[in-house]
Amino acid sequence: MEKVIYPMAEGKCRICGSSAQVMRITEFNLKVCLPCYPRFFERRVRRALEKYDMIGEGDRVLVALSGGKDSAALLFALKRLSASMGFDLLATHFHLNMGDFSDRNLALVEEQASKAGVDLRVVRIGELGLRVAKVKGWKPCAVCGAIKRALMNREARASGANVLATAHTLEDMLLFAFKNLLSRRHYLPPPVLDPIGDLPKKVKPIMFTSERHTLQYCLLRDIPHFPEKCPVWSPKGHSLKEVFETLEKTVPSGKLQLLLSLMEIMPPREEYMWRPTGACPSCGEPTSQPLCPICQLSEWFASQREKERA
Repeated sequence: MEKVIYPMAEGKCRICGSSAQVMRITEFNLKVCLPCYPRFFERRVRRALEKYDMIGEGDRVLVALSGGKDSAALLFALKRLSASMGFDLLATHFHLNMGDFSDRNLALVEEQASKAGVDLRVVRIGELGLRVAKVKGWKPCAVCGAIKRALMNREARASGANVLATAHTLEDMLLFAFKNLLSRRHYLPPPVLDPIGDLPKKVKPIMFTSERHTLQYCLLRDIPHFPEKCPVWSPKGHSLKEVFETLEKTVPSGKLQLLLSLMEIMPPREEYMWRPTGACPSCGEPTSQPLCPICQLSEWFASQREKERA
């Protein structure tokens, strides 16, 4: 793959002021030379951390690392910022029990963590009796999301992390907002979710950053990333992203301005925020249901295995 995905032209770099071949970054109407781009990306991440008080000195931050370009870019940017901002960093990865795909994904994640110099915690969902599959009315992606959300909370507490950082991008946030709007559920998750009881603070440091930015950062920093889609991934749920790309081509910086506008008109609402009501009687994890999602799914998959053996 080429090292540069943005159009190149002669111009003046906004960061260093040199006249050279520069990239035109439409999202911010900026021209940036190749050597300055990684610093520009990291500066954007730091600005979000400071503006929304995401991470402070002395924090212990856990990054949910999938192996893809977005979480890889987040991990390496946070690692470069950790020394000057005074926080500790580690990563967790969930092996999704999908055979060779998950094994190769894990190998790449281990390479990422090693190159970044960050300790990695690996959870194999197969050892918990789980797999990514359709469950009753839940599609596989919904099951995967429920598993990951529950395990991220567990891993944060197990590792002593008080902050959980996820790699939700600008497009992810717009997709979530539009799906909610279309279902008349007027809610957009804020950049920071405050800790609740034993649950860690949750932050989205690159929610104002497009997927093109994360890919460009990985390419220029020589960060390995896993390019393959999940075997159960379907483009149907992501097709709205094409609408956002059309907007960006028509109105440069349109995606970012749209998100900022949606944040103004869709402020956080308590009724849409998940709150645990007690502890799971099986494992003790916080839950709002009779059993936590992990225990519910473990029981369901166990019953399915019994039926298959009968």
